[in-house]
Amino acid sequence: MQRRDFLKYSVALGVASALPLWSRAVFAAERPTLPIPDLLTTDARNRIQLTIGAGQSTFGEKTATTWGYNGNLLGPAVKLQRGKAVTVDIYNQLTEETTLHWHGLEVPGEVDGGPQGIILPGGKRSVTLNVDQPAATCWFHPHQHGKTGRQVAMGLAGLVVIEDDEILKLMLPKQWGIDDVPVIVQDKKFNADGQIDYQLDVMTAAVGWFGDTLLTNGAIYPQHAAPRGWLRLRLLNGCNARSLNFATSDNRPLYVIASDGGLLPEPVKVSELPVLMGERFEVLVEVNDNKPFDLVTLPVSQMGMAIAPFDKPHPVMRIQPIAISASGALPDTLSSLPALPSLE
Repeated sequence: MQRRDFLKYSVALGVASALPLWSRAVFAAERPTLPIPDLLTTDARNRIQLTIGAGQSTFGEKTATTWGYNGNLLGPAVKLQRGKAVTVDIYNQLTEETTLHWHGLEVPGEVDGGPQGIILPGGKRSVTLNVDQPAATCWFHPHQHGKTGRQVAMGLAGLVVIEDDEILKLMLPKQWGIDDVPVIVQDKKFNADGQIDYQLDVMTAAVGWFGDTLLTNGAIYPQHAAPRGWLRLRLLNGCNARSLNFATSDNRPLYVIASDGGLLPEPVKVSELPVLMGERFEVLVEVNDNKPFDLVTLPVSQMGMAIAPFDKPHPVMRIQPIAISASGALPDTLSSLPALPSLE
């Protein structure tokens, strides 16, 4: 058994033992457990395989056709090391062309999956990524000309986790899926048959495609059993057009430790965190008082974004503290960033 799996089972047991008997069934049935994408690392040949295909996913009482990388919906988190080259073999099992864009990676255009990097149906593309940038949370998604929005709406998205020597020296939470948690937030719209309804009209062309259902890692209002201590959330706004404004339901602060480009010089304490489409932030939140709370998104005063149910704080996920303690810490300092060049 791998250490990460052991920790997951330990946390699951901790949830059961930490809650009173009368509430254990409620905890299990109240809402789904937060899905945690696999953390995909290179094989012995320094290669990673991603297969793009269609599948089925259940949302509420209905099942929809969805697309994913190495699965039915979304994809794994690809773990990369600074200074280490990795070759990614990408297989397209869809019935239409697609591409795979490395959003946030500093790579040449010929290996990035922009509109020119077409992968035909049934085809394959292999790219070698030479990672030379600071630790950061990035992501990957299609960039097919004229179809990017629809293909992302169908479910194609995944995280990229870059590590370097600097971040490994910090005492940040590092247990993937336990106290280091990916949070991919997307809004979806479904038709009467429960299928993803990606329709463009004059209004959507003007303000963007908005959904009325919020998904977190592909689940509606899931819950995560968090050990006591500091919880690290890797936030991605994976919506097509909706801006998000993260906060907590009980007003406990968020400590921002990283943005798209990597670590900040020091943590920044905030009560709310606006995040635009495609942006990533890493935050730490303290989970020590044994009180459950929600990560929420606050209403955003922009055209089309404050329509119900987004006209009031909307739950993203429930965080349920358990009796197990975590070992991560909130450092006073994080990284030394170079000064901006003078404009004189």
